[in-house]
Parts: sequence; structure tokens; C-alpha cells
Amino acid sequence: MITGFSIILDEDILFCSNELKYSLFETILFIEKLINSINPKHIWRLNSIFFEDNGNTEGIIIEHILTSDNRNLFYCISGNFDITSEETHNMIREFHEKIQSSYSSIELLEQASKSAMLKDMIALTIDYIKLRYNDNISKINSEDIEDEDELCLKNGNKILYCGISNQGLPIISRLYNIEFIDTLKEESNEEKIEVFSSKLSAKLATIAMNTIIRAKTCIKEIHINDLREDLENIVILYDNIYGYSLDLVGSGDVYKISKILLKLKDQIAKEEILSEDFGGDLKPYKHLSEYLNNLV
Repeated sequence: MITGFSIILDEDILFCSNELKYSLFETILFIEKLINSINPKHIWRLNSIFFEDNGNTEGIIIEHILTSDNRNLFYCISGNFDITSEETHNMIREFHEKIQSSYSSIELLEQASKSAMLKDMIALTIDYIKLRYNDNISKINSEDIEDEDELCLKNGNKILYCGISNQGLPIISRLYNIEFIDTLKEESNEEKIEVFSSKLSAKLATIAMNTIIRAKTCIKEIHINDLREDLENIVILYDNIYGYSLDLVGSGDVYKISKILLKLKDQIAKEEILSEDFGGDLKPYKHLSEYLNNLV
């Protein structure tokens, strides 16, 4: 079922069809800041996001466009549908095309967003999209998929980062495969890698916390398309251990990478320190780094 439509330009939500979903679409603003901080060459495009709260799942499918003057434009549709289905991709593409046919430039779109004209025009497009797709798009499939590779890190699947945070504060983190990060690949040392890893951990924690506080749900997956032909798509996965956020960034098959996160969660959840409230002292958590060191 479709629950909302949105158009976002850089840090501004130009249009939102459902005020109840405004905070959900705001998540894209925080993710955009993350992408921009580690993607200076503009080779990553936000594809989709998954949320889950008390067993209720919802997603956002996104058409992410980089304009000629390097501005980020997002056409978004939220709902409980399978983002991998062909119908879902046809739906978001048609939403984008119909808006673009009426507003052929960013300037016209921005200008229209300041008046009621945009809402009235898009209302007709939304009615058409819902009538055509609402009953045809398949729902999110949350069933586990069989994984024949126990270790999972085969056939191009890679772990790029893993970390643990609490209430938006990074506790431990580890960065792998620095060649995926252009700013580190060109010139890096141990200190720069550690600083980057800490900043990445803080940004991931901020996304998770803002989703809980503002959207009243939990972010579970972020899917990003990497435009370089020799690299697979990137996925950011979130999980929870007694209130601590376990975050993982990987490249490749999302189902296989998810198995790695679940296996790590099962191992690390046995640590008594994670059943205690975080008091700000990092020393009792230092030994947890061994789990991250042995992850790959």
C-alpha cells in the first residue's frame, strides 16, 4: 500500500503529500549529509530505505538525480511494498516523469513549491499513480532467505564498516576496504582512518536517533547505488542489542551481508556490558573490538 509522496531538493522538502509521513521523508536529509561527506565525486545515489517498528515494515523507494549544477533531487514514494519489484521501479519512474513533464527545470519546480499550484497539480498525478499501482505492487517480503554460504564473504560481497553506538554516541568502530572511500584511498594513514571511522559512526548514529525521535520508527536498511561499474551496490544495515545500535556497511548481496550482521549480533549479545546502561566511559567496551577485528 502506498502511504506518501515527496519531492526533496538538497535540504528542502518541496512537497509532501501526507503530513504524517513528513518526518519519515526527513530521514533522507540526514542520509544525504552522510553520502555527501564520503562521496565527494558524486558516484553514489540513494535508492531506498527500510523501516521497522514492532513488526510493522515500511519503505521508501527513491529516484535520486544529480542536477547539472550538482544539486541533489529526490522523488520519493513510501509504503509497504517490495522495492525490488519491477512494478515498484516503474511506479517511481512514472512519478518522476509526470512531474518533470510539467516542471522542466529545477527553477520552475522550486518556484511552484512556494504556492498551492504544485500541490494541486501533483494531487492529480498521485491519484493516477495510486489507481494504477496500489493494487499491483507486491508487499515487503520479510521472510528469511536460505543462504548456502556460511561465511558469506564470497563472490564480491564485502564488509566496509562495522560499529556500535548508544544514544547517538560512537563506542567502537572499524573501517575495512578503504578503497571504497575516495578521500582515504588517495592519501591515508592510521590516524586519518580512525578519525574517519569515528565520524562515520557518529553520522550513522545520528540517522538512527533522528528516525526514532522524529519518525517514531527504527531504520533498518539503506540501499545506495554505486555508479562505478566495477563495484557492487552498497547497503547500510542497522540492528539493536539492548538499546545499543549495531551498524554495518557492506557491498554486494544484501541477504548474505545480513547473515553476517545477525551472526555478529548473536555473538556480541552475550557480552554482559551491553546489558548495562552506557555511562560514557569507553574503557569497559574496548575488548569488543576483537569481534570487529575477527569479522573479516
